[in-house]
Amino acid sequence: MLLLAVGSSRVVINEVMANPAGGAGALQPEDRNEFVELYNPGLVAVDLWNWTIDDGDSRDMLGPWHDPSVLDANPSLLIGSTWLRPGGYAVVLDPEYTAPNPEGGHVRPYPFGDSTLLLTVGNTTIGNGLAVNDPLILASPYGDTSTFGTPFTPEDSIPCNPGDGISWERIRQERPDTVDNWITCLDPFGSTPGAANSILTFTDLSVETLLLTDPARLKPDSSMPVLLRIANAGFTVVSDWALSVFLDRNGNGHPEPSEISRSLVGWPFAPGTDSALDMALTCPQTRTDLWAIVVCPEDWDSTNDSRRVTIDPGGGKRLLSLATSSFSPDGDGFEDELKVVYRLPEYGGRLRIVVFDLGGRAIRTLFDARPGSDQGVVGWDGRDDAGNRLSAAVYAVWLEHRTKASTQTEKLPVVLYR
Repeated sequence: MLLLAVGSSRVVINEVMANPAGGAGALQPEDRNEFVELYNPGLVAVDLWNWTIDDGDSRDMLGPWHDPSVLDANPSLLIGSTWLRPGGYAVVLDPEYTAPNPEGGHVRPYPFGDSTLLLTVGNTTIGNGLAVNDPLILASPYGDTSTFGTPFTPEDSIPCNPGDGISWERIRQERPDTVDNWITCLDPFGSTPGAANSILTFTDLSVETLLLTDPARLKPDSSMPVLLRIANAGFTVVSDWALSVFLDRNGNGHPEPSEISRSLVGWPFAPGTDSALDMALTCPQTRTDLWAIVVCPEDWDSTNDSRRVTIDPGGGKRLLSLATSSFSPDGDGFEDELKVVYRLPEYGGRLRIVVFDLGGRAIRTLFDARPGSDQGVVGWDGRDDAGNRLSAAVYAVWLEHRTKASTQTEKLPVVLYR
């Protein structure tokens, strides 16, 4: 039963790694790589000597870290002290973090931030060993406290398992310990011990939409209306970015100076906002990919930085079209699914859309029913009807629209990359 009173906190629990990457057991990574990060938001240094950390099962007293071997990777780390400077980070480590005979890999995995104060506890685990559902209470000898996981509100949704090798991070240090003030670490490494939390630096610009607003009227050299939407899915204002929209005439997926139709130098882009851009380009004379690529040096996630659409002049009368002439269902978030678009001359009848291999074998049925509209989109994820991943090759997408009066068929090739 946790009975500590909540007082005004001078130091806050800022990040918790309760589920380190790797196996469990004595001297295994999950045993020795747990940590709790503390942050001092005040204007004066705070001595953490005799402060305690409690996971509800065991209470530990904080003390200085003494093993100098941690300095081999980062000589700026602070050891042998319990004084936390203003605006500084302290990381409470399991005392076995530098054990001489570790097992299971993941040995000393953390790239601590410069000037991080390292602390530890007096026994072999932090608390009774941090479980993913353990709340924490940090307490000073003077009644100052900070919590993680809302220990006094056990019926809410935290703490819970953030995922293997992923930490919980506090969103705002000045805000209380509530469900909406914690987020799983966004950094690709999974944690940020001794450094700014990932939400403070996470930058993610994305091209959300690239589409032709009137594809049925595409004609060579005619005006081609295009709708483009870009978004800031990150948590910081981004100013250093640029956008290129280009017709990829040489098929290399990169904007050459002669191919660029529109370019844009970015403005300060607020987090959580988007911007829609309408533009009129000149339709190419032959089948060509139109690309939109946003370039941002600070972007953490490059998988959503580009989109493309295949322009097929004169193809507006076709029943079948493909959003792109190729796709790569490899799980990287970019073109993992082929968009197959159909436009029927009339509502009703029976519509079949089937993928064939080059041997003429039907390998995936995408649609086989009465269509609910005269136009629509179905997707193909690069698998066969049994759910097996198909190898890289050229495939054929075949459409048949059967009514009482007629039967129409069309077929288009597509390249599947891995």
